[in-house]
Amino acid sequence: MSNETASMREIKHNRQLIIQALNKNTTNFSNYSKISESLKEGNLKLTLNPLTDEFLFQDNKNHTVCINPTKGTLNEKPIDELLLKADVDNKADKEYVDDAIAKEEERANKAYATKEHTHPELADKTYVDNKMSSEVTRADKEYSKKTHTHTIANITNLQETLNRKSDVGHTHSISEITDLNVSLEKKADKTYVNSELEEKVDKGLMASGLVKKADKEYVDEKDNEIIKRVEWYHERTSKILEGKANTGWVSGCLDLKADKETVDMLTQTVSSHTRGLMEDGQQ
Repeated sequence: MSNETASMREIKHNRQLIIQALNKNTTNFSNYSKISESLKEGNLKLTLNPLTDEFLFQDNKNHTVCINPTKGTLNEKPIDELLLKADVDNKADKEYVDDAIAKEEERANKAYATKEHTHPELADKTYVDNKMSSEVTRADKEYSKKTHTHTIANITNLQETLNRKSDVGHTHSISEITDLNVSLEKKADKTYVNSELEEKVDKGLMASGLVKKADKEYVDEKDNEIIKRVEWYHERTSKILEGKANTGWVSGCLDLKADKETVDMLTQTVSSHTRGLMEDGQQ
């Protein structure tokens, strides 16, 4: 048998189970009854959760029922208990039965009182008494079913579960629990912890302050960039200065040069003298 076929059988089984459970009670489980109607109409969406082995039934109005076949639960409640509760809830309530009997007895008495009047169709008193007696017997049986109880042995795994539980009011002293006192001694005193926490900086305030601070990587990056720029300027300045004349050497050279005003005056004198010679030659 393939896994797909097995899954379909499981779905079909749970479909029948949920219909059976829901149809047992339509008063206390309104969502269940609505889901049951959707199952009958065929417009129910089924989702399988492979992680939890749950079948999720959901209709188009988002009424939801969850079946867990492994745990045997319907919406996390044991299906067997739900079916039993539904059976019990469908039984007649004792007060309802008593009230119905009282009304029937009253009606019977009235019918008997007028039997010889003009109503031969009314019931005979003996018949009514027998009817009431049988009704009382039936009601008692139904009521006994409603108050039906189970022993611990009747409920699967209940005794094992109870064995794992402690008695009501059961307590332990510190000395009865292994290493508890040792563990407690390692814990900080509440007053001490509160005092220490008050001395700590507020997390929100710290975060706000950090936002205004430069990132370390950013600062390091800018620092490296500045260092490179300084080195570059230093190197460039050194090269420029190497290409400049020495101050002493420049002064010496300047001493050997003629004064600008003197040169200008000599130039004018030579030019004037030259023009005079040229004019004499032309004459």
